[in-house]
Amino acid sequence: MMKSLTIYSRLKVSDLDLLVEDFKIRFDQELKDSFSDEELKLMEPKIDSIAAIYVQPIISELAFDDFYFNPKDENALREFFDQCQSAIVFENMPFLESNIFQVSYLQELLGLFEEGLIDRGGISNLIFKSEFMNEIKNYKGIDTLLVNNRIIERPSKTALPVDPIDFLVQDVYAELLRLRDQNINPAELPPKVQKILQAIKDEKLDPQTLFSKTGLNPKDFDDGLEKLKFWLKRK
Repeated sequence: MMKSLTIYSRLKVSDLDLLVEDFKIRFDQELKDSFSDEELKLMEPKIDSIAAIYVQPIISELAFDDFYFNPKDENALREFFDQCQSAIVFENMPFLESNIFQVSYLQELLGLFEEGLIDRGGISNLIFKSEFMNEIKNYKGIDTLLVNNRIIERPSKTALPVDPIDFLVQDVYAELLRLRDQNINPAELPPKVQKILQAIKDEKLDPQTLFSKTGLNPKDFDDGLEKLKFWLKRK
């Protein structure tokens, strides 16, 4: 999970600030155009968890050698960084694997730049925007919720699922309910999938709580749910 993310740009601070403020307005309008007020209310927790962002000049004390980077890319990265004048800082990033709104927000904002540098914090390498975009292109975005500009509806006794992972968890619970009178042998499953099955059988949990209970990383959790769902369907 990235706790923070910084985009370095060659734009002037004033120009970047205008670009970001305009983008925020257009993204809000995009949500209003795509979803009803009722749907937006249901999705409010996910939307509110989109990372806060602000524009700032390059910190004077910051030097290129403060970053981690792939040595083979050093010359190109260093040359670009030396031309940067501004930065966009994202704080408290949610899991991209479980927040489709953050994914679309990032993809659409980054699409406004010809190029930029991405610092994912920690010991991650500094990379070009184009490389980062390639990394996140397979994450699910807002479009996965839309069919003819409407949320894909699925009945639920609790809250209406609004995220792809929510639908996946609901599907697994539905399969377990269908098989409630049958004996299921979890020994057939990989250990990580067994962890999910054990956690999901104990009680009905929301996806975030279930994820935390399994102790898996986001990719293993997502992949494990998919495997568990199709394994159950074959029973």
